[in-house]
Amino acid sequence: MINPTYHEYRRSSLMGAIFVLILSLLGAAVHYIRSLDSTVLSSKDKLAAVGMQLDTEFRPILTFAEAVRRTAEAKLSLPPLTTDSTITVLQLASGNVTELPVNAQQAELQMILRLWPYFELAPQAQPHLVAMYYVSEQGFVVNGQNRWPDDVAEQFILWQQQQLAAPAYQRDMLYYTEFLPQQAALALPLYANDVKLGRFVFAVSLQTVLAPLQNNTTGSRFMLLATSGDVIHSSTALSASEVDGHMLQVQRLSSMPWSVALLEQKTSLFAAGVKEFIWHWLSYLVLLSALLLVMQYRYRRRTLSAVNRLLVHIERLVKGQTQGVRHVPQGWHEVFERIYQLAQRSGPSQ
Repeated sequence: MINPTYHEYRRSSLMGAIFVLILSLLGAAVHYIRSLDSTVLSSKDKLAAVGMQLDTEFRPILTFAEAVRRTAEAKLSLPPLTTDSTITVLQLASGNVTELPVNAQQAELQMILRLWPYFELAPQAQPHLVAMYYVSEQGFVVNGQNRWPDDVAEQFILWQQQQLAAPAYQRDMLYYTEFLPQQAALALPLYANDVKLGRFVFAVSLQTVLAPLQNNTTGSRFMLLATSGDVIHSSTALSASEVDGHMLQVQRLSSMPWSVALLEQKTSLFAAGVKEFIWHWLSYLVLLSALLLVMQYRYRRRTLSAVNRLLVHIERLVKGQTQGVRHVPQGWHEVFERIYQLAQRSGPSQ
């Protein structure tokens, strides 16, 4: 006799395998989405912490710059010095380095002479400052030294020529994303009696600012973006093509009109997610498959095998073997007994 439950068992096993595959894929997909979300949140928290650290690094520079301007304004109000000193300056128009005598009528030169120690103090007081300059509206620049290296002079003049004139009313800090090679700059204008005398320019090494953060966050790379969203090239050693190969997560700075960006390989987040997806999918597939096999084994032992035994019992009774089968599956004694009784009742009547 054919056992109809066997065909249903095979159909159920096939459906179970399909459900196992679907459920394992669904579970892996949920883990994949959650892992991406947790990775993004982790990067966001990391970026926020880096932004706070950068603000902590930049604020002393801004405070120092403002202190220099206040000191310069105070020096302008002091009585003139009687001195025969000269100041080494770079003439922007000609590119020549000349000596200007400091006399009592030159309040600006008097102020510069009094501030001379500040030019040397700036890189010592602020490790991220490369140098301090004073650019006069009279067309000369002071670097606080008695000489101007030729390459620095040429680069400074080129930078000056590329800059647009600042608005006449501009009295706040100006931020230059590109200054001399590998440097950015901050500039503070200096006024006396509402007349602009010049501006102090503070050269900043952005890679020096970012270096400790790179070292403290292993495997992460940071750079700065201008207000327009353009890369500040002095903040990273990567080329434009290399930057394009990365994803950027951006955090606005509170101390500067710039933003810090966390660089991640475009494929790294996806590749890491795919690995997690495959791992979780295989894990779910193995566990659910094991559960399915256990349930199939139990069904075969407790149901399918018992039904087969019952069919053999019925066939033997039909053939006149009054004993039927000797071994009755556990829990099926009552069923076997009733079928035996029915066979015994129907026998005499036939």
